Amino acid sequence: MDSLIFSSDPVWSQTTKSGFRQQVFVMYHATREIENVAGVLDHGFKISQSKGRNLLLGDGLYVSKDIFKTQEYGEVCFKLLVYPGKAVRVTEMADPLRTTWQSEYSSAWVPPTRGMGSGKEETCVKSSAQVRILGIAYGHELLDPVTQSRVRNLFGTGDSLDRGENHVLDLMLEELGIVYSTFVHQGSNLMLEVSGSNSVQAEDWSGFENQLWSRTWDNCLENKAYGKVLVSDGKGLWLEEVDAAGSREQRWRVDGKGRMVHKASNQLLALVQREGGRVEMRSFREADREAWRFRCLDQTRTVDSFVQFTPWQDMLVWD
Repeated sequence: MDSLIFSSDPVWSQTTKSGFRQQVFVMYHATREIENVAGVLDHGFKISQSKGRNLLLGDGLYVSKDIFKTQEYGEVCFKLLVYPGKAVRVTEMADPLRTTWQSEYSSAWVPPTRGMGSGKEETCVKSSAQVRILGIAYGHELLDPVTQSRVRNLFGTGDSLDRGENHVLDLMLEELGIVYSTFVHQGSNLMLEVSGSNSVQAEDWSGFENQLWSRTWDNCLENKAYGKVLVSDGKGLWLEEVDAAGSREQRWRVDGKGRMVHKASNQLLALVQREGGRVEMRSFREADREAWRFRCLDQTRTVDSFVQFTPWQDMLVWD
């Protein structure tokens, strides 16, 4: 249960019909190398790798909700939005998942714990794609004038978000596909939808919940109307209840070209243009140009009938 419920103070939260709680937090990351700030703005954060170093949580990008924690690491601190995804809680140095969590989780979280590093709260996320830069929480005045002009000075803003920061949040939710959104075939602008109760097709926008999807359990594509996830054996396509342990047949990823890749078979989700809205699995050679993207409608982002769906909302969450 701890891996599903991360904290009590996100800036955005949604619980899907299958019971996966998605949350985005304001967190912080500091750097000693002031000259590296421009590079981070250009190319994103580099993932810290152990390579002989004794990193508390192994490979990943280290962030914290505790801004005082970051003061140990540098004079310039980024204010960030962070999507932890499926997270594991680590409270003991002897925990076997402490440095090996990356194969099954998207982040590891250490609550304030004596004997764990500095004793302050910190998080390690697997990918920089889980992070968006809002601005500089402290140290903006130390940057050169050109870099200052490229990034906002957010000193003293705390965990609150203004209109500009909320816009960054909206884009993040859509890009990651974590808010319920339409999943659009880019060549045709048709929407992936559930047909009947157990099959899928692509059709024009209808406004119904069978066309709304969310990236849940980190690698699954869950439909809002049915609470089931898209599954394939590399040939057929159907929906079934999510396997929280992570069935490979339920795992997907959208690659850098927008192709929907089935992790177990390495086949692609493709629209058969000559046959209306039929979708099927095809090889990279056959479907190299098949691109999909999440597209969020304003009403989808702001109103969600499933936010209070699960009783987990009322359970004790992490401090």
